[in-house]
Amino acid sequence: MVVMDKVDERFLVEIWKRQLVSADNLVTGSGERVQVIYPGKENRDCGPDFVMAVIATERGDMLVGDVELHLRAADWKSHGHHRDSAYNGLVLQVVWEGEAPVVLQNGRTVPTLSLQRCLSGSLGAVRYWTSLNVMPAEPCHDALERLGDDELGRLLDEAGEERFRLKADRFAAEMYREPPPQVLYRGIMRALGYTRNKEQFEELACRLPLAALEGFCRGKPPHERVLKLRALFLSAAGLLKDEDNAEREQVQDCMGVAKPMDLSCWHLFRVRPENHPARRLTGAAFLLARFLEEGLLESVLRLVEESRSDIGRLEAGFMVGREGHHCCRERALIGQGRAREIAVNVALPFTFAWAEANAHAGLAEQALRLYRVYPGSGGNEVTRGLLRLLGLKASALADSSRRQQGLLHLDKAFCRPRRCSDCPLAQRLASVPGVEAIHELPLYGVGWSATAQRSILTTLG
Repeated sequence: MVVMDKVDERFLVEIWKRQLVSADNLVTGSGERVQVIYPGKENRDCGPDFVMAVIATERGDMLVGDVELHLRAADWKSHGHHRDSAYNGLVLQVVWEGEAPVVLQNGRTVPTLSLQRCLSGSLGAVRYWTSLNVMPAEPCHDALERLGDDELGRLLDEAGEERFRLKADRFAAEMYREPPPQVLYRGIMRALGYTRNKEQFEELACRLPLAALEGFCRGKPPHERVLKLRALFLSAAGLLKDEDNAEREQVQDCMGVAKPMDLSCWHLFRVRPENHPARRLTGAAFLLARFLEEGLLESVLRLVEESRSDIGRLEAGFMVGREGHHCCRERALIGQGRAREIAVNVALPFTFAWAEANAHAGLAEQALRLYRVYPGSGGNEVTRGLLRLLGLKASALADSSRRQQGLLHLDKAFCRPRRCSDCPLAQRLASVPGVEAIHELPLYGVGWSATAQRSILTTLG
């Protein structure tokens, strides 16, 4: 029996994240064997510890959802999770000791898996592995050293181009169902929501369609357009303060008594003040007011066309300072970083899709050319993690938005679902002399048969 004081929840997180477990002993308290296809993404917000996990059961079920970690199985109830609907997406509780299943707030029962009896080695060995930056068993570890700068850069460029075209294809499909200006507007709003509130911002764009906003603001001077748009956004979002009576009256004049979104819909836990949804919606009001005179679609297309190779001009078009100006001032409502995200993830792929659909070859080439020369941003947890895996010096290679987007594409399309055999980077590494082929690489080191693995990957798509 291992003494409990040697183990804490951070240690459990590292074990689960790196899957330092023995495949044969992955058996829940109810006696069912499971396989971890993807342990999930670590959640640093409130709610479950890991989200979007994929767990296969011995019965052949594919469970996609959240995972919660505790030292003891009894901690589930003592922490009050059984009364919290935020945990209703749970598919597995992972603990150090204990086997009792848990009952969710919605009444569903979820099994418990104890890590204490399924470690991949001694406690000391597992501690050593958790102290390392990466797991060298990954097929793409130290790819920079094995492939060199030019080849790895080429692969990242190709992955970045694939992500760009996939985004453009999605915009093109959406433009068959909705007017192009509304599709563009929804894309910009989603980008302004950041990771935690992107769905909520998109929902708001559906509740307040662009055509309706244009009608509300038609004939109004710029300053009044901003006030009206801000009031509409905050009221529909359920974020108006009790003392905002003047804005509430404006909204009632425009929308009547439409029910706003519930405040509980918004993720506000550990959100920095400058990223608060109310502040981002104020920035959105200034941005839309700027574009509505000419029209949002026309303004963005012109901005891309006239930018040529001037990245600064394109970014400035989406930046909003403290008082609504183009320039990025201290604590800007929409700063350079978010403006760059809008340009790379929305404006350029949307323009490419619109131009191709309207036989405007020159504009499509311009959008793709700008994307290819766009500088990189600070990156995020996903890109930084992959760069550590590929080789510490690889960070110098990811100096462009295209290559950073390439890393995101590899992570989403291949790393998360463990589709190593289909990954272009792993395939290229497998062709290097002395590197073992990965066509039957076990998922997270779990030794199930290749036939079972192929069946699982087919189910995942």
